[in-house]
Amino acid sequence: MNPRALLASCAAAVILLTGCTPKSSTSDADAAAASEVAKAREAMPTTTSDTPGADSTAPVSAPPMPATLVNNPIYRVGPLPSARCAEPAYEPTSLANVRAYFTQYLACLNKAWAPVIRKAGFTFTEPKLVVVLGQSPSSPCTVDDGRDYYCGGTIYMDAATHLDIAKDDPDWARAWMALEIGHEYGHHVQALTGILTALYKHDQTLNGVEAQLEGTRRMELQASCFSGAYIGADRNYFPVTPDWLVVWRKAILDTIDTEHDHGKGANHARWTTAGFDAATPAACNTYTAASSLVG
Repeated sequence: MNPRALLASCAAAVILLTGCTPKSSTSDADAAAASEVAKAREAMPTTTSDTPGADSTAPVSAPPMPATLVNNPIYRVGPLPSARCAEPAYEPTSLANVRAYFTQYLACLNKAWAPVIRKAGFTFTEPKLVVVLGQSPSSPCTVDDGRDYYCGGTIYMDAATHLDIAKDDPDWARAWMALEIGHEYGHHVQALTGILTALYKHDQTLNGVEAQLEGTRRMELQASCFSGAYIGADRNYFPVTPDWLVVWRKAILDTIDTEHDHGKGANHARWTTAGFDAATPAACNTYTAASSLVG
């Protein structure tokens, strides 16, 4: 299959907390938080055919964004420190290799993000990582097979999609893998800093599906911006070569948001590149941006 077609399907499924359903109760704090998020999302109406899409210019009536979103301490920590990590050398040719790639990349993300999370005044905990092949594992959220997503303090990655992309274009696949694991980690940053909880509570006060979808797009675009910030901070060690950067930029631009919940390709590229260029969380405050920039 054409890798760009695969990317289009991946781009619309990066987190997919939508439709999550809580399973059995647990004492684990992360799982409990995931269940609360799931309940909040389930209470929201679903998109219908007459709902304005991502390109809509219809005015959105909404209460002010809470301070946790627009003025979070994470925006004031300064540049993200370099983890001084090289890109994992594993080629996406097997489940074992994809798992090794994501495991090594995750360790580097922890090195970069832990100090700034603490500097912002929050408690840092490492996310768990589960890598499967074509089948979603048991988690506090019910998600379709073939999805990469974050739920309850755990990053779930499906190697099948990345292996399929690699059959057509290994370089594109590796660039997408770097973006994806960084994006899901971005949701972990949002969870640790209170952004996820604040956004879902805010969404419950909104009137209209499009207003809620806009909030979700702000969340998703911020996660990709965080992903770009990590690569930008580590660009000299990764290293980010001109050829790699060309492929990565094409990958972040060539996405299709069929559900209007992740942002158009142009805005996805805008925010991810902004994170890369600035290499700081301050570049990723999507909650104060104009609606046209998060469509």
